[in-house]
Amino acid sequence: MLGSRLHRPTVLVRLAPLALAAVVLALGACRPAAEPLPGEGADAGKTVVYRDTWGVPHIYAPSAAAGLYAMGYAQAEDRPDQLLRNFMIAMGEYAKVVGADAVPSDLRSRMWDHYGAAQRALPGLSDVLRSHVEAFAQGMDDFYRDHPGDRPLWWGERKVDAAMVLAFGRLFLYNWSIDEAYEDLSRAGIDPGYDAPSRGSNQFAVATSRSAEGAPILAIDPHLSWTGPSRFWEVRIHAGELHGSGVTLPGSPYIGLGHNRHVAWAMTTGGPDTADVYELTIEGGKLDRYRYDSEWRDMERREVTIEIEGSEPQTHTLWFSVHGPIVAQRGGKAYAAKIAYGDLVTLQAWYDLNVAEDYRGAVGAMATSTMFPQNVMVADTSGNTYYQRTGRVPVRPEGFDWSRPVDGSVSTSEWQGVHPASDHLQVLNPPQGYMQNCNIPPDAMMVDSPFRLAEHRPYLFSGPGYGSSLDGWTNQRGARAIELLAADDSVTAEEAKSYITDLHPSGAERWVEALTSAHQVHGEAAATRFPNYQAGIDDLLVWDGRLAPDSSGGLKFEMWRQRLLDDVGRDGAEAIAGGIDSLYAVVRGERPPPIAVSEQQAKSLAEAFGAAMNDVVDRYGSLDARYGDRFRVGRGERSWPVGGGGGRTGTTSLRNMSYGQERADHTRWGQGGQTSTQIVVLSDPPRSWITIPLGESDRPESPHFADQAEKLFAIGELKPSWWLPADLAGHVESRTVLERAP
Repeated sequence: MLGSRLHRPTVLVRLAPLALAAVVLALGACRPAAEPLPGEGADAGKTVVYRDTWGVPHIYAPSAAAGLYAMGYAQAEDRPDQLLRNFMIAMGEYAKVVGADAVPSDLRSRMWDHYGAAQRALPGLSDVLRSHVEAFAQGMDDFYRDHPGDRPLWWGERKVDAAMVLAFGRLFLYNWSIDEAYEDLSRAGIDPGYDAPSRGSNQFAVATSRSAEGAPILAIDPHLSWTGPSRFWEVRIHAGELHGSGVTLPGSPYIGLGHNRHVAWAMTTGGPDTADVYELTIEGGKLDRYRYDSEWRDMERREVTIEIEGSEPQTHTLWFSVHGPIVAQRGGKAYAAKIAYGDLVTLQAWYDLNVAEDYRGAVGAMATSTMFPQNVMVADTSGNTYYQRTGRVPVRPEGFDWSRPVDGSVSTSEWQGVHPASDHLQVLNPPQGYMQNCNIPPDAMMVDSPFRLAEHRPYLFSGPGYGSSLDGWTNQRGARAIELLAADDSVTAEEAKSYITDLHPSGAERWVEALTSAHQVHGEAAATRFPNYQAGIDDLLVWDGRLAPDSSGGLKFEMWRQRLLDDVGRDGAEAIAGGIDSLYAVVRGERPPPIAVSEQQAKSLAEAFGAAMNDVVDRYGSLDARYGDRFRVGRGERSWPVGGGGGRTGTTSLRNMSYGQERADHTRWGQGGQTSTQIVVLSDPPRSWITIPLGESDRPESPHFADQAEKLFAIGELKPSWWLPADLAGHVESRTVLERAP
């Protein structure tokens, strides 16, 4: 419904009395000057969902509850299958949908009892939160009732209820801490039987003093999977006290990442340690009893039955100690995971963020100690930038190695409360005028960072699984962000957009320099063995250092780094990188040291390059092949060339993506990484730009199934959010009026 085409109005009417009445009117992109703005005129006081020309819903409603009802309805319209799958995962019933492969996931959800805890917590929520969650759930349920063809057969006739919403939020809250507990097990040599998902993110804040826009700028850039529960959904809302733009997860209310009228907030993975594992001595090698303070205690036992698609149900026994559920057993020992969030079920912090009037409102949200361990970066229209390394962090007694399972048989190892938010690492308006966190320790956030490990409890600084050490290092994204921000004392909105989609892997020029030196000694021999070696070197030497879709040099660089990894192995590649990479020098504001590689390492560089050039020709037919011939963004049967690197080959850029396995045509399609990139200028009112990697709708027949992939993401563009009514006017594709039944 683009351009000036007009479509006949379609009326959607539900036949049941007291039910939803909806009217959908398709509008052209051109709007007469006298026509009321969205949310005004005849629509004032109504609950209206306007869809813009990217299919993104803009919700206008007289109250927050009415707006969240519309948000639930619109989520179900766009993601009818995934939304309900999210709830099934949270309730521990996903094997009923996909079969036995989901049994471990269901057992984890049952072990932590997300749905049961949500049902118990619902009556105790504040009146405001409970009314919001119930309205949101009703919006989803009403959509499925109005559109039974969109309700999957495996869902049956059950209703979407508010506890499902809370359970899904709790699932997401717990994930980081559960992974921390499993990492403690792994460090003790115990296989947790669970592979943690890949997570990452970028964020940066630019103060007014370094902004050409006369206001702070915030970059919001989470990196998660493009499939499953973590794929974000884009929305704008103006409803009662809720006024925002950004993204949330299907099944979650409020803006999860984005901005309201006065505040913008970003989050990246990494933070304090919020979980531990306790080692228990069990009686006779059985889980029935365990030792605690010189006495034997009975384990709590629960049996759960998992229904499985295509198979018979399975019954499993779950065991629980004073410390938490048993997650592993080895010999005469059992291992209990303890999560700092306990039975916590709430959306309070997210509501507080959504209605915050300046950075102090965000501080208040974090003071609830209900946010998962994250780096939270905030900017506001009053000109402030703020950072906190937040999470619900236990006060741990001294004398124990908390990076591994600790003795759970003595009460002296028990936690001693929860750290208040005032204990967390935080900074307001740092004098550098910028800060970034791209999954790096706090000491690497800016040149002359105010954070030092020695001044903080280590577990507040970082979780033990966060990196090779708790401080003193950075990654390519973090180094590149400092390179860009520290060199620019007048950042424009356009520059901020170019920075968050930057295609240059930090340190790439040092690798080209190392190869050039290796070529002088070993090039002749390599050229004899590999006929495409010399032409490849000539192209790489004029490469601009960007992993751009049309870059032949970028493809050569990436395939060389991958071939080196294949040839010398992970340890060998890391040893070579140790003599080339010097990313932390950027953090220190120093010149990097000279490159130092051995003769054998130099030979490996040259030979790996020659072999990689043969790989390029074998796969793509010519050395002229470009980065986008290999790396694509796609959905369904279509794909488009894309730029940006990720993964573990040393080719990671701020424009970050993870790619799937090589396909039959030798392409690799994006499967994760930048999943909802936003730039917000905190003028009054804010201005913002945003892109998601695929499309707003999960319906293959929709024009918004892959439109952002093709027209925005593939070329690294962010679109305006059209958050304000005047901005949205002229870009409305459809209009739906909703009336919530009592």
